[in-house]
Amino acid sequence: MAPLTLCCSTPDYLTPQEQQFRMEYEPSSMQLDDDASRSPMPSPRAQKRPRPLKVLPAGRPPIPRLRDVQPPMPRNPYLVRADDDNHVFQASQSCLNRGNYSRYHWDYHQEAELGHGNFSKVYRSVHRLTGVAYAIKTNRNPIMTLQARNMWLNEMQALAAVQPHPNIVGLYDAWFEPGGDAEQAFLKLELCSESMRDVFKRLGQVKEADVLDMLRQMASALKRIHELGMVHLDIKPDNIYLAVSGHTASTSSSSGLVYKLGDFGLAAGPAGQRAGTSEGDSKYLAPEALKSRDFLSSGFADRLDIFALGAAAYELLRGSELPKNGQLYHDIRNGKIFLPSVSGRVVALLKKMMAPEPQNRPTADNLLRLLTEKFSVQGSAHKDSQQGMNTSQ
Repeated sequence: MAPLTLCCSTPDYLTPQEQQFRMEYEPSSMQLDDDASRSPMPSPRAQKRPRPLKVLPAGRPPIPRLRDVQPPMPRNPYLVRADDDNHVFQASQSCLNRGNYSRYHWDYHQEAELGHGNFSKVYRSVHRLTGVAYAIKTNRNPIMTLQARNMWLNEMQALAAVQPHPNIVGLYDAWFEPGGDAEQAFLKLELCSESMRDVFKRLGQVKEADVLDMLRQMASALKRIHELGMVHLDIKPDNIYLAVSGHTASTSSSSGLVYKLGDFGLAAGPAGQRAGTSEGDSKYLAPEALKSRDFLSSGFADRLDIFALGAAAYELLRGSELPKNGQLYHDIRNGKIFLPSVSGRVVALLKKMMAPEPQNRPTADNLLRLLTEKFSVQGSAHKDSQQGMNTSQ
């Protein structure tokens, strides 16, 4: 019988010194190839059965799965100095994986639509845990392009930069939600009662005292906006709201009403940067915006908001909507204002706010001071009457 010869490349036994040597200098030689060194396969009985998946109740969205890596945080250009031109709009990403999970539908119960525009819708939504109602603004059409996304990001950042202010709609949160190849934007806003457009439609003509009170509070809001080097570019009765405070605008005294400015979708930054190209509603557009496309770099960009605010007040006092074109449209921009039922000093104020040349219009700070000093007597009388009414109650 021939002797048995062992031809194994790996010895049957290695001393501890040899094992240490091979681990340090020959790591590949420590790989065991024999079947006996491998772990035996567990029997079918030893294998654990997979747990059944939990089936959520009908109508309830699945539990969210968060990303392991946090999304990038874009820089807010409205929170930097006006002379810093290194900031750019960046596209932030949602912190949620793509799927059928919606933070909005998970956290909020949508009750009713409050209004809509060309690009957005606003819903009254109640937070499921706290029961507090908010105004949730979202886009009407899916966000498919970077330009559309930057427009929503611009509104989020501009509105966040001016917080908090008693005459600006409060912003509590903002986020994007992915959905296939598109995105959905959400802004969690302060819930207001109605806009001045609603008041205008209901009353037909707003009283002079109410308009003066609105002008004073809007001048305070514009002062805050212009101090940051921003321009709103979309001031009109549709974007001026009444706060929910138990009061509604009526033909009586307007004392106690709080007006708030909203919709910063067209806001322009300190260096004139903007995400969109629209100049705003033509009915409230200043004449210099019709003459040149470079109206934001003229040095009087803030006077665009002053003209628009004056035009909005003129419409409320006039009792009918302003024209979009025609001879009357150009007469208004030439300083021809006719309000026979309004006092002369209010007409003079509107003519100053809507002066054809932007340098002849007051700044927001000067307008606020003018309304506080020269129109404070009537306002204090309204305040005293309101306090007396509250005392009697």
